Amino acid sequence: MWGNIAIAFLLSFIVSFMATPYTIKIAKKVGAVSVEEGERRMHNKVMPKFGGPAVILGFLVSIIYLIIIMHLEGRN
Repeated sequence: MWGNIAIAFLLSFIVSFMATPYTIKIAKKVGAVSVEEGERRMHNKVMPKFGGPAVILGFLVSIIYLIIIMHLEGRN
């Protein structure tokens, strides 16, 4: 059981890590970026504000993996 949880954690990390560059590209295309101007400027360049889908995708993939494994092992 703990091995499956560790695999799900690693799977979630890898999927989120691999999906993040694509969400950055999508954010730039749709204009979901933070353009800070004025005295309170924190970043020197445009920062995307669209990282949530990569994290959610990683979470969903790991949950689906765990559901499939639990079903195959007979743990409903």
